Amino acid sequence: MIRRPKVKWVAPIVLTGALLAGGSAAIAADTFNNSDEEKAFDFPTTGKRPSKEDMEARRTAMQEQLAAKVASGAITQAEADDIRAKMSERKAKLTSF
Repeated sequence: MIRRPKVKWVAPIVLTGALLAGGSAAIAADTFNNSDEEKAFDFPTTGKRPSKEDMEARRTAMQEQLAAKVASGAITQAEADDIRAKMSERKAKLTSF
């Protein structure tokens, strides 16, 4: 009986690994380099809580972004109201601690 060489399995395994790695890298690059979307807020990394003025500025910016998305038709007014309600619920949970 003739034994099949194990080398036949090397090429498909290497190719599969390369495709998975390349696909993952492409997805990660697209996620981090999407310049079409608005920039996220830059939260401080020092572990300190943001000041009230900073939080108010962020809240105002979020409200403006929601209004702009409603005006452009990206989301409906009902969706914007739902986002505002969820943010209020989250704030209530955080302040209850």
